[in-house]
Order: sequence, then structure tokens, then C-alpha cells
Amino acid sequence: MRAIVSFAALCATGAAITAAALMWWPETPQITDLPETVAIPAGSYNYRPSGDFRIGTRSVDPPSEQRSAGTGFEIMKYPVSEAQYALCVAAEACNPTATTGQADAAQIDISYVDATGFARWYSKMTRQTWRLPTDDEWVRAAGDRYVDSGLGISANETDPSKRWLANYRQMLTVRGDTDTEIHQRGHFGDNEFGVSDMAGNVWEWTESCFVNGQLSADGSEITEQTSYCGVRAVQGKHRAFIIDFVRDAKVGGCAAGIPPDYLGFRLVREG
Repeated sequence: MRAIVSFAALCATGAAITAAALMWWPETPQITDLPETVAIPAGSYNYRPSGDFRIGTRSVDPPSEQRSAGTGFEIMKYPVSEAQYALCVAAEACNPTATTGQADAAQIDISYVDATGFARWYSKMTRQTWRLPTDDEWVRAAGDRYVDSGLGISANETDPSKRWLANYRQMLTVRGDTDTEIHQRGHFGDNEFGVSDMAGNVWEWTESCFVNGQLSADGSEITEQTSYCGVRAVQGKHRAFIIDFVRDAKVGGCAAGIPPDYLGFRLVREG
């Protein structure tokens, strides 16, 4: 009798799990008006690994690498808009955040937690798989809009003041053309792939974690590295690293790099 009761309980539990799964993943898509996407082709591109790299205790630029993407991928043409994010908030699946009242403006004041929450909900509502791009994917999709994060200081340079001055000049350049106005999507135009607003005034979250790494004595290769995923890479006019729950890095939460003006996101579609 005990075995029969246990089997019945197991069946009931299984049925409940199945029912819950069906409730989570609708039989038909709840969102059918899908965003425009761009197919990024396979090809080669320059990439500088993301994170803090050192030779011993001395901070240096990691070596720039020529990478080859053997397969392409599909990414949203525009960042996620206020109207798109508002649907998730209305469904009580996303955390409310600041808005400008422009339905077709990029949604800003977004944390990594917010962005990944939206991706899960959007995947459920469209019955497709959506996720944040990796840092590599963002760089590839940015094409000629990608800004190399290197300071141009030789790995053999031992004078720390030269690196400090180069970083200061970079900060002045980035801050010199700050645009604080929130624009309609498409304002910053398309790159050669047809992806819009890359490296505009809204930095975008990526899936990639902050990396601490050591380089060889000549700075030509990475000899060891560890990842810290409480901080993620964001991309725009420059790369920065932001604590994952932060929505506005200008007031704190920028773990490394120059704080972005605004934080938003776009998604990659898999399959």
C-alpha cells in the first residue's frame, strides 16, 4: 500500500510539474510582432580581450587578436525600446525602471539583472530563444563602430604615468562628445551590417564576465585568467565593466573603465 501511495504521489508531482511547465511556456506565441533583426555573417575581426590584465603587478593592455567567427548569428537591429520593455513590466515579469515617455526610444536605466529577466520573458512570449550577446559577438556586430579599448602603451613600458596620461586623454575624448539627450532608435544610423545605434549614447549589456588575467613577460599572450561574473562587460563608445544590478553607472557601480552615459541592451536570437 505504501508503494502504491508513493507511486501515486510521484505521478501527481509529475503532473503538477508538467502543468507548471505548460503554464510557463505558452502553446502559442503571445508576441507575434517580432523585432527586426540583422544576420551577422561569419568572418574575421579584431578583438581585444575584456578585463584587467597585468604583467606581474603592472597593468597593461591585453594583446589584440585576429579572431574568426566560423558561423554567423542574428541580433536585434535596434536596442530594446521603452514600448517593448513596458510590455514585460505590465506582465509583472520585469522590474519597472525610468522612462522618457518615448515609446520608440531605447529603454535606459537597465541593469544586467533587468536585461536577462526581459530575455527570459521574451523567449517565453515568442517561443524563441533570446539572450544577451557575448562581448565577442557585440564587437563582431558593431563592425566599424567598434572602438578598441587599448591605450596604445607598449607592454614593455614601465613608467606608470604614461599609462595614466593615456587613460586621461581617452576619458577626455569620450566625455568631450557626450550626448545626454535620449533619441528615437535609429538616430545614430546603421553600420556596414545594417545594425543601428551601435556606439551611440546608450551602452549595451553583454553576457561576458569581468576577467582578471596575467600575460607573458613580453605581453604577447594570456597565461592565466579568472572570471568574476558579479561584474559584466558593457559596450558602446568604449568598453566598461558594471556591477550586474546597477542601472546608472554615472552615480556608482562602474567597476572598471569610464562610466557609460546610459545603460540599455539588445538581444541575440538563437536557432
